[in-house]
Amino acid sequence: MTDPATSYNGDAGTLSAELRRKILAGEYRHDERLPAERSLAEQFGCSRGTVRSAMEKLEQLRLIERRVGSGTFVNHHATADETEIAHITSPLELIDVRMGLEPQIARLAVINATAVNLGKLETALLELEKLTNECTPESFTTADQTYHLALAECTSNALMIWLCQHIHDVRSHRQWSSMKDKILKPIQIEIYNRQHRQMYEAIVSRDIESAEKVTIDHLETARNDLIGASR
Repeated sequence: MTDPATSYNGDAGTLSAELRRKILAGEYRHDERLPAERSLAEQFGCSRGTVRSAMEKLEQLRLIERRVGSGTFVNHHATADETEIAHITSPLELIDVRMGLEPQIARLAVINATAVNLGKLETALLELEKLTNECTPESFTTADQTYHLALAECTSNALMIWLCQHIHDVRSHRQWSSMKDKILKPIQIEIYNRQHRQMYEAIVSRDIESAEKVTIDHLETARNDLIGASR
């Protein structure tokens, strides 16, 4: 029988965030086959459709892979060095790294994004914008990471995509988790999503200057929110 406290009531974003947490924490190990959709639905008290949607989000984050005829397997293997870095990097240090990387991602996205890339980016943006005031910090974080990974994929640069994925892994550490509840309030989510929309529109318009500027503004907003939350 499902514990009511673990019921996800059709919220694929919250479910994907919980499964992501388990994967990054090592509860589901690299190359381990995940339980079938029916088993996960029973475990988390939701429909198979919700499980399927959550799996799609995890696949977009490259944390799982589906093997035809075999099932769904974990595609994340953190090394000892990666785990250590994730624990010793502060949220503000992470913003500093993102500040050095993401304006260049925006620039390359403007130059290299294909119609397919832009379609995926728009889908990720719409998922973010669909989140209501009742969304959890975890579900917003998962949707946010899907958006930023789609943005990295617009660069057509495999190393940029890899770096973006590892930044997301660092964002799963305890220091960031302790900040999320303080920062991710409805008004801040609205601000972040407005900036996400501006990024998308600048990339679609092939406007390098605007794409870089809104990315920097977005990261400065996040930095100021972190500083405020830590006081």
